[in-house]
Amino acid sequence: MAVYHFDLCARGRLEADEDGLEPASAEEAYLEACAAIPPLAAELPSVGDHPRRYNFVVTNEVGQVLFEISFREILDR
Repeated sequence: MAVYHFDLCARGRLEADEDGLEPASAEEAYLEACAAIPPLAAELPSVGDHPRRYNFVVTNEVGQVLFEISFREILDR
């Protein structure tokens, strides 16, 4: 199974997901990232950060960027 990494990006910093996950497909990886955004965004204001400035950068096991998901895109739905 393929490994997908969900790197967190904000304000020019990238927090790498070292472990990754093994969803069944890239579509499932996208859906997992979208589902993770609201609970993570709810935690950010408590540490003084604005969630709409964040993105997930989803890569495969060799580091190729597959897609980016803006927190703003999901939160504004």
